[in-house]
Amino acid sequence: MFFSLPVLLTLFPLMGLTTLLLQRKQFLMSLLALEILALALTLLALISSTAVMYYMLIILPMAACEASVGLALLVNSTRQFGSDMLSNLTMSKW
Repeated sequence: MFFSLPVLLTLFPLMGLTTLLLQRKQFLMSLLALEILALALTLLALISSTAVMYYMLIILPMAACEASVGLALLVNSTRQFGSDMLSNLTMSKW
């Protein structure tokens, strides 16, 4: 069962957004969902126009830097708080 390109271009952002909404408690799953969302929007921009090809040289390394910073934050918060739950990152502890 193969999907056509327009179906895939609408499914990828929806999958990323759905994953972000459903898995919003864990930090790692939120980072993965944001990465899927960013790559889907990049793919959508690439398919829609060929003039965006030069911007990919800027966008994709920035996405790699974003992923590495996100993983560094994940490791830091896991070491400090003991888990990767987003509820641990709130500043107000009552």
